[in-house]
Amino acid sequence: MEAFNAFLELVTRALVAGFAVAPLAWALVLVAVLLALAVALIRRRVVARSEVGTLFLVSAAATRKAREISEIDAFAKRVGAASEELRQQIRRLRVGHHTQVKIFIDHSNFITTWNDALHRGERPLEHDVDWHVLPALLLEEIAGWLTKMRKAPQALLYRGMHVYGTLFEDDYFNLLETMLRHEQTAPARLSLPIRLRKETVERWRQENEAHKLELTREIAKVAGCVMVPIYRRTPREDQLSSAQYTSGGIPIAPEKMLDTRIATDLIGDATFDAYDVALLVSEDSDFVPAVEFVQEMRGKHVVHVGFGGHSNDLRAACRYRVDLAKGNLCRRLQRGRLGDAATGSA
Repeated sequence: MEAFNAFLELVTRALVAGFAVAPLAWALVLVAVLLALAVALIRRRVVARSEVGTLFLVSAAATRKAREISEIDAFAKRVGAASEELRQQIRRLRVGHHTQVKIFIDHSNFITTWNDALHRGERPLEHDVDWHVLPALLLEEIAGWLTKMRKAPQALLYRGMHVYGTLFEDDYFNLLETMLRHEQTAPARLSLPIRLRKETVERWRQENEAHKLELTREIAKVAGCVMVPIYRRTPREDQLSSAQYTSGGIPIAPEKMLDTRIATDLIGDATFDAYDVALLVSEDSDFVPAVEFVQEMRGKHVVHVGFGGHSNDLRAACRYRVDLAKGNLCRRLQRGRLGDAATGSA
C-alpha cells in the first residue's frame, strides 16, 4: 500500500511539473484520456445490451423450434397410424381377404318400380332417388349378409356402378305430333286410329328430357358410376305400316338391346373377375340365363335388388335379395324434391 501511494505521488508530481512547463499539451492529453475512458464505458454498455438481446433471440428460437418439433412429431404419429391402417388393408387385399362388389341398374325398370312403391304409380318429372346414397346403402346390406353367411366381418371392395338408361330421340315426339296432325287433316294416312292428345306428347317429351338430365348429369357425378345411355329406335314415317303399335294406335319405339348390354357386362365382368358379388337392380326375368351362368359357371353371387316380398323367376335365381321396401330402406334412399322443399320452406 505504501509503495502504491509513493507511485501515485510520483506520477502526480510529474503531471504537475509537466503541466507547468506545457499546460496546453497536458490539457489535450487529459481530454484524450477522458474521451478514451468514455468510449470504453459506452462500448461496454452496448456489448452488455447486445448480449441480452442475443440471449432473448436464442431463447425464442429454441422455444419455436421445440414447438415445431412437437407439431411435427404429432403429425408423424397421425401419418404413422394412417399408414399402418392402410398397410393392413393392403395386406388383406393381397391375401384375398376381400369381396369385390359391383352394381348393375336397369334405370327405366328401377324408376318404374320406385314410383309404384313410393308414389302409387305417379310419374313425377323429378325423381327423388338419392343416387349418391344408393351404393353405400347396398354395400351395407351386402356386408351384413356376407357376415352372417361366413360368420366373420367382411372387407368389401366397391368396383363401381353401371346404370343403363333408355331414352327417346326427339324425332319420336316429332313423329307423334305429325301423326296427330294427320288425324285432323288426312286420317287415311294413318295405319290405325290414334288415341292421343298433344298435351300427352308434350308431357312425354318433358319426362324424356328430365330422364336425360338425370342420367347424364346427376347420376354421372356419383363416385364410381358409369352411365350407359341407350336410345330407342324411332320408326320411320314412310314405314309406319310395318311398325308395331299399342292398343291406342301409338307406334312403339323398340328398345335397342338394353337387356343384351346388361347381360353381356354381367357375364364379361364375371369372366374377368371384376366382381365376386353382383347386385342386379331390375325386375326383368330376361336376365335369368345370365344370372345362372355367372353363378354356376363362374362361381359368382348375384343379389337381386327390388321392392316387395312376392317372388318371380329372377328373384328365385339369385342367391340373395335386398328388399328396398323392408326396414325403411327406400326412405333412406329418398330425398326431398325441389317443389316439396320450396313448399316446406314457405
